[in-house]
Amino acid sequence: MVGFDDEKKKIVQELVDTNNANRSVISIVGMGGLGKTTLAKSVYNDLEVKRSFNIFAWVIISQQYSIFEILKGILSEISVTPSANTIRDFSIAISEKLQKAKYLIVLDDVWKEDAWTELLKVFPDVNNGSRVIITTRFVNVAKIANPTIKPHELRCLDERESRELFLRKVFPNQNTETCCPAYLVDYAHQLVQKCGGLPLALVVLGGHVSTKPQTQDAWRKIVESMKGQFVEGGERCLEIIALSYNDLSYYLKSCFLYFGCFKEDMTIYAKTLIRLWLAEGFLPVKNGKTTEEVGLDCLEDLAQRCMVQITDREYDGSASYCRIHDVLRDVCIREAKENRYFEIYKNNDTVDYVTMSNATRRLVVCNEIDILNYSNSMLRGLFYGAEVLVNHLAFSALEEQLGRFKLLRVLCLHTSDVSEFPSEIKSLIHLRYLELEFWFLKEVPSWISHLRNLQTFNLFDDGWLEKISDSLWTIGNLRHVNLPSTSKVLPPNMGNNIPKNLQTLELVNAGSWIGNALPKLTNLCELSINGVSIDHAYALSSSLQKLGRLTSFSIFNGDEIPLDKIITAFSNQHCLKKLHLEGSLNCEQLPHNDVFPQQLVELVLCNSELEQDPMATLEKLPCLKYLELGGDAYVGKQMICSATGFPQLLSLAIKLVDQLEELKIEEKAMSCLKSLRFVGCDKLKMIPEGLKNVPLEQLDLHLMPDEFIARIKENTGEDWYKIQHVPNISI
Repeated sequence: MVGFDDEKKKIVQELVDTNNANRSVISIVGMGGLGKTTLAKSVYNDLEVKRSFNIFAWVIISQQYSIFEILKGILSEISVTPSANTIRDFSIAISEKLQKAKYLIVLDDVWKEDAWTELLKVFPDVNNGSRVIITTRFVNVAKIANPTIKPHELRCLDERESRELFLRKVFPNQNTETCCPAYLVDYAHQLVQKCGGLPLALVVLGGHVSTKPQTQDAWRKIVESMKGQFVEGGERCLEIIALSYNDLSYYLKSCFLYFGCFKEDMTIYAKTLIRLWLAEGFLPVKNGKTTEEVGLDCLEDLAQRCMVQITDREYDGSASYCRIHDVLRDVCIREAKENRYFEIYKNNDTVDYVTMSNATRRLVVCNEIDILNYSNSMLRGLFYGAEVLVNHLAFSALEEQLGRFKLLRVLCLHTSDVSEFPSEIKSLIHLRYLELEFWFLKEVPSWISHLRNLQTFNLFDDGWLEKISDSLWTIGNLRHVNLPSTSKVLPPNMGNNIPKNLQTLELVNAGSWIGNALPKLTNLCELSINGVSIDHAYALSSSLQKLGRLTSFSIFNGDEIPLDKIITAFSNQHCLKKLHLEGSLNCEQLPHNDVFPQQLVELVLCNSELEQDPMATLEKLPCLKYLELGGDAYVGKQMICSATGFPQLLSLAIKLVDQLEELKIEEKAMSCLKSLRFVGCDKLKMIPEGLKNVPLEQLDLHLMPDEFIARIKENTGEDWYKIQHVPNISI
């Protein structure tokens, strides 16, 4: 964060002010791109703030908000389960929880006064100093929320601050005072001036410049392309975004515009986005790389240009989740409308049927409609009630409509009133991406095999599904299959016509296919299986040895997992980085660390029922960064992390390990640990002594015994000295 240090100090002081016991609402106001959310996040994560409140929640409101979804988001943040799935029950559950402790709630991006007035009743005022932070573009929203406290109206950055932020993006991880070559200083000054102190404009322009050679000629061309007169605020930002957009290659332009299909402020799963790009045919062919790898490169390129944000990363460092600033999303929508890239169908009253019936390539249906009166036979993508939208929609509006879209490549249908697979899908032979969430669906029919071009098949249901036709596995182009986690569905019978291009197979039930078909799926990278038992031991071990490209393997709801044979099967693999084993491992202790895959980065063991301390093996894995022990992973009383153990570990979570009484961390163990989480370890007596030597940044304690918590009470607890150096402690 650049430029808001003084404003941050003021807000922090208002939050922790012990003289004000009332529940207060603090507002941060400013135009889009001015840094409201950035400032709010910095305040929210401040050490003094973290130690002043007991309950925290951050929810995004946006323009098209749903009170139901907002309350649902708060519930998940504060770990409360309501008695029923209604707004009233959600409100009661939240209010009851918040009455019991001092809370800080952030409502990010509030557009309408009604949003606050509808939420007001769930934030009780019990005179304990609780606070609510609102970020908004509108002063009237701030004044409605709290007429007595002046809102924090953000200013534009001054010249020095603007230069610092710009250079941070152009020359990352360098000293901003010395990083810019002397022959480029004048051009840098001119470019900074063009941004008018607007942080988003500086960030996007800096990202754009960072992709160019550090030469006078290259920078002069950028300056010359921005010769227009200075325009105030948002218009200037849009002009700079347009400059960055126009500089993109043709395929990156398509990738960027696709973000407009997703709802405002949504966090987007990177793999879903890349598979959509793949289905649309956006991704170029590059020698030595899969199209999925090219897709990740495209996402990273857009992130480097600061046109999108990577919000989370996978165990291997690749992008896991991303999002787009709402100002940039507005650019996507504006550009898409001009190019007929996509249309957002809101309701029957506002649709321009003349425009809609022409050549727009994608249709996003946002609101409940009676019938989809739409005749564009050139449609390539249809998003209907999917995760890109606000709510599930009734399927009736689509009845006898789907068949007219013969050229569809992407179809996302999330509805709540369908029990049969829509037969019209059969005629959509160009489909490459099919995502369905039908709450009452019982069967995937045999004609699914008509979709010969299908690459991605995502199926979600609410526990009703009983049968998936084996003909699914005859589709030779299948790459990614995600199935619902339900034991009702019979294991697949793949036969001889197996999809040899398959890279992802998620949540398939265990069965004879493990021995017959699995060893032939040699392109598999990600595999998760439900319900593995000792009966599958030999077949699974034999098959896994032939899957040389496997990077992630998971077993869920396992019975007795044949650990010895599975680990032996992995010992010759060089790609496996993520391993998740849920179920009894049918052994007293883990095998020697030399037998484990040495390149493991992430490991989850749940309900393993190990009798001997697993740390002796796991601490010697050289690349391990994320470790979670859950359920009865270990049934002993003591775990010891010995000196120099876990050299790369960044995150450790120990959840519901009921018998654990003591965790010992010897000197120089876990020397890189940043995050530690204990959940429901009822017999754990105290925080480890050795934690005082660990460079921890985040400590999360959830459902821990009262005595355990009392020992770490700030300044007065007898174990406080062990964790007083930790900046973020959440209890």
